[in-house]
Amino acid sequence: MKAKGRMSFKDYVFPINPSVIRITHKRQVAINKIPGGLSKVEDLGIKGRIISGEGEFFGSECEKHFEELKELFDRGGGGMLYIPSQKPIYAVFENLELIGKDIEGLIKYGFEFAESFDKEHRDECAECIGNGQNTLWDFAYEYNTDVEELLELNPDISRPDISVPRGKRVRLCRLMF
Repeated sequence: MKAKGRMSFKDYVFPINPSVIRITHKRQVAINKIPGGLSKVEDLGIKGRIISGEGEFFGSECEKHFEELKELFDRGGGGMLYIPSQKPIYAVFENLELIGKDIEGLIKYGFEFAESFDKEHRDECAECIGNGQNTLWDFAYEYNTDVEELLELNPDISRPDISVPRGKRVRLCRLMF
């Protein structure tokens, strides 16, 4: 379940947002040598984004929070990754690092997610559930998307200013590969 303004992956919501989040965009480039000591560079397209960063858990439950994050990592597989102020993406939890325990009640960690372009996930997209009070405007603000796009993705919702019924699924994005 997504908590407003909080980073989450699958069903895990980070209790405290990471202090550093890096989103790396790369292209697949091939460098081929040609006779005469020269080389030719070929652009083979976009690679999936890498989302990495660092965070801290603190307080009496810091070890419990890290263990829950490690269990999520151990389960493997892909899922929807929500990052504040970014559109959701389908990703795989690729790396988890315990950076250290400086003092009692403080754990520092590092993480890395890799965006997945698997064909099996072509039609998968993030959804959220209406609570009877939120509108498409609320979802557009929370998930950093346009209300016009949400109206297009949810043709059964005619107005963005009317509350979405409790339990109604709202499609948030269209994954394109």
